[in-house]
Amino acid sequence: MDKGDPQVWDIDTFQCIKTLSGHADVVTSLAHCNGCLFSSSLDCTIKVWFATERQNWEVIYTHKEENSVLALRGMNDAETKPVVFRPCNDNIVRLYELPSFSEKGRIFSKREVRVIERGPKNLFFTGDASGALTVWKWQLKPQEGSTSGS
Repeated sequence: MDKGDPQVWDIDTFQCIKTLSGHADVVTSLAHCNGCLFSSSLDCTIKVWFATERQNWEVIYTHKEENSVLALRGMNDAETKPVVFRPCNDNIVRLYELPSFSEKGRIFSKREVRVIERGPKNLFFTGDASGALTVWKWQLKPQEGSTSGS
């Protein structure tokens, strides 16, 4: 457990009842989205965990990255579709659609993004290692074939 493996705790007794082993290096972040637990690690992976009926958490998918994953944040985009944000130590935050993990977009930063937080009304915020805080806003995609004007 020296890698910081995720743990399941009994909140009434404050006892660890299970350690979720699966990463080969330090666990850097956890996120819960759509009934799944996502864990990121310096081992360049994101693992998707799901609890069985007997509350046994199992890895149902492992997504491999080229760089160490620094953090995770799940949220819905402007179309209310689930998305996971994944900043790595390459100064790029990749956005993945769920559950397919297909890349939805990228955010480029001067330094590695260390924190991502949801805000109100389609806003979200990033903070990077240079000390910069950036405010972002989800925009709806223009519909194909639509025209504007008179």
